[in-house]
Amino acid sequence: MIREKDIAYENGKYWVLNHKSSFHVMKSGITHATCDSNYATLDLAVARCDYLAKKEPTK
Repeated sequence: MIREKDIAYENGKYWVLNHKSSFHVMKSGITHATCDSNYATLDLAVARCDYLAKKEPTK
């Protein structure tokens, strides 16, 4: 079960999940979130999260 305290960072639809000893970059969907990638350090996961959020088309 994911708790709010497990979310290490958010940027738009993308967020970083702190899971055990790794950080997963997640994308929110209508019914669930999917994992884009995972990293050993938070700074790499945040960089990927920001990159994906910047590439997301605006409406």
